[in-house]
Amino acid sequence: MGKLKLSDASDLVKKGVLTEDSLKEMQTSGLVSSRSRSPKRYMLTANKKNVSPTLYFRGGSGQTDSKKMIELREEVNEIIRKYTKPIKNGG
Repeated sequence: MGKLKLSDASDLVKKGVLTEDSLKEMQTSGLVSSRSRSPKRYMLTANKKNVSPTLYFRGGSGQTDSKKMIELREEVNEIIRKYTKPIKNGG
C-alpha cells in the first residue's frame, strides 16, 4: 500500500473527513507523507537542455528528517526557485 500525499490528506481535513490528530497519527505510522513536494523546476544547460537541481540526503532512506534537515531543504529550495523555472504540464 502506498502513502497518501500530504496535499490529499490536508484536503480531507478541510472537508472534515479527517481530524488534525488523525492526520498526525497517520503521518507517524507512515500512511501519509510528512511533507509536500514542490513542483519540478528546471534550468537550461549551455546546450539548451533542461536539467533539474535536487537535494537529497545520502543514507537517509527510512529516517525521520531533523529540524536542521528541513531548514536546509527550505533554504536550498529558495535558491532553486530563484534560478529555475517550473516545468510546464507537470513535466
